[in-house]
Amino acid sequence: MISWEDTIPFVAPITGGRVIKVYDGDTITVASKLPYDSSPVYRFSVRLNGIDTPEIKSKNEEAKTLAKKARDELTKLIINKEVTLENVQTEKYGRVLADVHCEGVHLNEWMVEKRFAVKYDGGTKVIPLSWMDYHLDKV
Repeated sequence: MISWEDTIPFVAPITGGRVIKVYDGDTITVASKLPYDSSPVYRFSVRLNGIDTPEIKSKNEEAKTLAKKARDELTKLIINKEVTLENVQTEKYGRVLADVHCEGVHLNEWMVEKRFAVKYDGGTKVIPLSWMDYHLDKV
């Protein structure tokens, strides 16, 4: 019998692909083949490593508004474009976790620089009291 302790998480052997969906400011879907002969094209949910953005399904209207703006700005930048994935891991919900680059832009850092995201190490989340004030650099 095989137990949980006898297994390890699957880390998708992908290094990039084409962005086919932007769910929110820190989660995208990438289409990619696996590095095997005759691999079909798979879709992978990819979480941008080291950042957290407001939630699309937030009950806080201000957070939801900025979540949509973050998603829309990221979409403009990367939809239907090729991205490179670095430091690929699997996160606790089974998604690919990676540093994502597109046309020379480190997207994880770009989201923080544009103040759509805060840095996040995977532990306890520390989010702004007001996402909009944070985004507008009023914090």
